[in-house]
Amino acid sequence: MYKLLKSWLFLNSFFLRKRMLKTFVFVVIVFPLIGLSQIANYVTNGGFEKKYNCNYPPELNKAVGWNSVGPDTSKFGGFLYAINCYSNAPLGAGGFQYPRSGDTYFRMTTFCTLPCTYTNSRYYPKNRLKAMLSFGKTYCVKMYVSRQNNSPHAISNLDFLFSDNSLDTIKYCNQPLSYLNPQVKNPTSNIVTDTLNWVLITGTFVETGTEKYLALGNFESNSATTYSLVDTTFGTSVWAEYFVDDVSCIDVDLPAFAGNDVAVIPGDSVYLGRESDVGIDESCMWYKLPTVITPTTPAIDTIAGFWVKPVISCTYVVRQEICGHVKWDTVRIAMNPVGLVQLSVVEGALEVFPNPAQDFIELKISNINLLKEFNSISIYNNLGQLMREEEVVFENKTLILNTNDLENGVYFLNLKSNNLGTVSKRFVISR
Repeated sequence: MYKLLKSWLFLNSFFLRKRMLKTFVFVVIVFPLIGLSQIANYVTNGGFEKKYNCNYPPELNKAVGWNSVGPDTSKFGGFLYAINCYSNAPLGAGGFQYPRSGDTYFRMTTFCTLPCTYTNSRYYPKNRLKAMLSFGKTYCVKMYVSRQNNSPHAISNLDFLFSDNSLDTIKYCNQPLSYLNPQVKNPTSNIVTDTLNWVLITGTFVETGTEKYLALGNFESNSATTYSLVDTTFGTSVWAEYFVDDVSCIDVDLPAFAGNDVAVIPGDSVYLGRESDVGIDESCMWYKLPTVITPTTPAIDTIAGFWVKPVISCTYVVRQEICGHVKWDTVRIAMNPVGLVQLSVVEGALEVFPNPAQDFIELKISNINLLKEFNSISIYNNLGQLMREEEVVFENKTLILNTNDLENGVYFLNLKSNNLGTVSKRFVISR
């Protein structure tokens, strides 16, 4: 009977470990794919870096995801300049400007009066978005522009147009498309004259249709274009050209994503955050706790996602700001795979209530065998600042913490143990 019981306990322990290992593999391998697969920047190849090849005609179509407005994609939508394709770039592009990021940028004519013809008066680069935008959502759009050095005029009409398949019905794609109404317009007062720096053009709009294309350019008639003469070298010529780089369209409510809590062997590499892309990279700033995060705290990196190789358990924080909308997220990296499974069990046994709270919160651990493991507690605000740290003792499976000194907001509670690591819970103070 004893041998049978021993065998039964061994088999149960084996299958439990097997299920725990499967759970661990699913957490480590599958969960991160959720953040990586969620679209951040809807613009395909927003930095123009992905090219078919340097000789692929016509010029704009060398960039994956881009071509001209209209059914005839052999028409120029502008010129693509790549440092690794042209030995004379950027001088061959008519300027001093190197790409804002990467090796490639785009040049488009945005304004030209007589004697210009329909074949060279306007360029409207069109992008096939990664997916249709969602009705009712607010999107933040950005692009960076720099005036071409030989351009005698500067304009303010550098706008964003989102549209459906109707863009493909436009017959003449190189003339003013003044009957179209771009959702985001650069203010008329912002005439972009700079030839040395990249100037940000940005704005937000609420999606109202089934848009799957983005077109850039000046959609005003010549008479309605706001322009200024900045270079008299070209006499009576009236035209304006701009370089464009780093185009993005991002949902302002996109959740921040630092990654899923994971356990690794010390020294193994872990990928944190999202897939790197134009627009979302510059929106994400990373910190490592227990660093106190203030507006002047230097970030350890500014990118959507990156690899780390920790040797001790640690927590990273990402701050994401999209057109003024700020969101935060944290990820914990544990050095013990078994400890991760144990912590997940403990986290399920730990309750924090009421949530939202006012003057106190109550912690309850239903498993009495776990009470002795925990001996201290820390509370951080959503900026990663330590608000309180103290020794704790659970009485009757519960612990009551006074929260009178905490202002309204989101907080993170870390319950520390000697053997199981740290269990984290989020709670809200709302009075």
